[in-house]
Amino acid sequence: MNKTQIATFSIVSAAALVFLFPFYVAVLMAFKSPKQTFDSFYALPSSISFVNFSQAWNASKYPAAITNSFIITTISVLFIVLVSALAGYSIARRNKPFYNFVFIVFLAGLMVPFQITMLPLYKMGKELDLLNSYWGIALIYGGFGVQIGVLFYVGFIKGISREIEEAARIDGCSTPGIFFRIVIPLLKPVTATVLVLNALYIWNDFLLPLLYLQDKNFRTIPLQQYFFFGQYSSDLNLAFAYAVMGMIPIIAFFLLMQKSIIKGIAAGAIKG
Repeated sequence: MNKTQIATFSIVSAAALVFLFPFYVAVLMAFKSPKQTFDSFYALPSSISFVNFSQAWNASKYPAAITNSFIITTISVLFIVLVSALAGYSIARRNKPFYNFVFIVFLAGLMVPFQITMLPLYKMGKELDLLNSYWGIALIYGGFGVQIGVLFYVGFIKGISREIEEAARIDGCSTPGIFFRIVIPLLKPVTATVLVLNALYIWNDFLLPLLYLQDKNFRTIPLQQYFFFGQYSSDLNLAFAYAVMGMIPIIAFFLLMQKSIIKGIAAGAIKG
């Protein structure tokens, strides 16, 4: 290895350690007792115990919370993928002022912080009776997710040759038929990217569920974890055990889809 490779490896390794350190602390706390945590916060546990996991499972209604997270995430990402793909295809294939303006509107939405729209969204949800419902919060996630989704799809679709679509049109295929039968199968890399990036965000989000899901029957994994911390006391070990249980499904999903994510980001960036 030359000096450049050694320097690159060192920087990447240091960055990896920085990003993995919170995960290390979470797993560490999940297997330690309160006494072990008090004696030495960062030291490895003297013995591995799964007591924290069983207690966290029983104390926090984990099955209900993970079911809520799964339902909300699934509805939201399906909405984002469908709307983003349709909007991205229309914008990419119709180079007209109106569609270019719509594209600019989508991009402008990326620059608006959620904190600015937080209170208006809560007021709207209350007036429209969207609080404490799967569809209400899924619509909000969908509205924010389609912005970046359209950006990815427009860049990717512009790199797809029009000749395939023109040949299908000559054979009598309609525009919806071309989109669903020909274009959609070609969008697998970018679809995987949009799906996973939004799933990671929605699964781990805390602020929007705190606003929209005040009923305990609709609490998601991050929101349910919040209630391990009381006003005068907190149980770090149970909270971290619960966090680890909540991370396992989404980490497994990410590892299964990581190759598609890299392909989709690279293709969207190059073709855009």
